[in-house]
Amino acid sequence: MKSYGQFCSMARALDLLGERWTLLIVRELLCGSRRFGEVQRGIPRISRTMLSARFRELADAGALERPAGDAGPEYRLTPAGLE
Repeated sequence: MKSYGQFCSMARALDLLGERWTLLIVRELLCGSRRFGEVQRGIPRISRTMLSARFRELADAGALERPAGDAGPEYRLTPAGLE
């Protein structure tokens, strides 16, 4: 992941959200998508590999959580991700 090398909150947010596809993933989650396939249908040109990588980056940054739902894993923005 590229970095601006700054330690202010705006630069750190851009380090995470400035990557390709990331804001579109956040958009899908804000619009109610919860499952991997739902997010992928909302962004049809993203590859499964890229979507998995972006989910991992968002989760590692604390912006996304992956609770187990009744029908498998779900993805949700954390309070930090919502901010």
